[in-house]
Amino acid sequence: MTRSRFVKVTSFLILAAVMLGAFAAPAQVAQAKSALVDFTFVNQSNRIASLRLYGEDGTFYYFWLRPGESKYYTPVRQVYQMSFYSCGTYVNEPLDLTKKYTFVVPPCGTHAYGKNQPPKTLDGGKILKLVAVTLVNDTGNYMKLILTGPATYVFTFGSGESKDYTIRYGEYTYTLYGCHGSFTDTFLARAHLVKEFKCP
Repeated sequence: MTRSRFVKVTSFLILAAVMLGAFAAPAQVAQAKSALVDFTFVNQSNRIASLRLYGEDGTFYYFWLRPGESKYYTPVRQVYQMSFYSCGTYVNEPLDLTKKYTFVVPPCGTHAYGKNQPPKTLDGGKILKLVAVTLVNDTGNYMKLILTGPATYVFTFGSGESKDYTIRYGEYTYTLYGCHGSFTDTFLARAHLVKEFKCP
């Protein structure tokens, strides 16, 4: 091989290596970006909302929003164990953030979307499963009420007082204090329930 041919071949190989490196660099950047996922957290309620995310790899995030606030994040793409707080209630369950999502917290006791929920959205109202109930103290006395079930609540009422709450849907065991002692019973919390409490 002549010297001039050697120089040409060497120059070509160097140029090819540079070009391959130039193409590889953007691919590596794209691959690094794909390790993160777009996540938007929107609080449409009039109360504070928060998310704690615990990743399988030890990654931890804490997202906190004021009423009416919205923020954009890029967490590591994976499935998290979520602790979601809104409207005075905590929900602990998995949250799959292997895809892009917008997480919307609606006003307490409502859903962010009806049947036509847009793709790539999460409805905080459907996760919370809150229902509006009316609790009535018909004992004729001061009453303290402790509910245990899908969530735990403690309420107090004056004699004859009625209060509206949003609590998690489901079966509750309650302990009522105020009928010259206490007693325990159960009830199903469903939407628009009016529950009257009386002494046995």
